[in-house]
Amino acid sequence: MRRIMIVALVAIIVLFAGWYEGIYRSEVSHINTLKATEQQAQIAFLSLEARYVDLVKSKKELPAERAALARLEKAVPNGPELDGLVKTLFSAASATKVQLTSISSPQPAGFGVQSAAGATTAGPVELPLSMSVTGTAGAIENLYRLLDAEPRLFVINNFTVAPGTSSTAGTPNTGATITLDAFYASPNATTAAS
Repeated sequence: MRRIMIVALVAIIVLFAGWYEGIYRSEVSHINTLKATEQQAQIAFLSLEARYVDLVKSKKELPAERAALARLEKAVPNGPELDGLVKTLFSAASATKVQLTSISSPQPAGFGVQSAAGATTAGPVELPLSMSVTGTAGAIENLYRLLDAEPRLFVINNFTVAPGTSSTAGTPNTGATITLDAFYASPNATTAAS
C-alpha cells in the first residue's frame, strides 16, 4: 500500500512537472512576451499621441505661417520682376508728388550665372538701383518712407540731396539721388542640400 502511495505521489509529481513544463511555463512565457509587446505599443502610442498634438498645434499655426511666407515672397520675389519694380517706384513717386527723373541699374547680378560647381548659389540676389528725383524736401522724405513700407524689400544705401530750385508754385524743389537695393530669389538657384 505504501508502494502504491509512493507510485501515486511520483505520478502526481510527474504530471505536475509535465503540466508546468508543457503548459504553464510556455503560457507564462507567452504572457510575458505579450506584456512586453503591450509596453512597446503603449510607448509607440504615447509617441504618436505627442506627434498628433504637435500636428494639431501646427495646423492652428499654419495660416499664420502661410501669411508670413506670402509676405516673404512679396519682399523677395522669384526673379528680378523689373516691370513690377519700375511700376512700384513710379507709383511711389506719383503718390508722394515727386518727379522720378531717372532709374538705372546694371544687369541683375548673378541672374542665371552658374558657379564653378555648375549650380547657381542659393539665397537672395542683390539688385542695385539708382534713381534721381525732384520734389519738395517733405515729398522726398515721404517717398523714402513709402519705399520703406512697400511689400517688396528695398534697402536704401545712400541718399544724396542736390541744391534746390524754385518750382512754379514758389515752393523750393530739391533734387535727390537715391541708391538702393532690391532683392530677388534667382529661379535657377539650388540649395546646398540638393
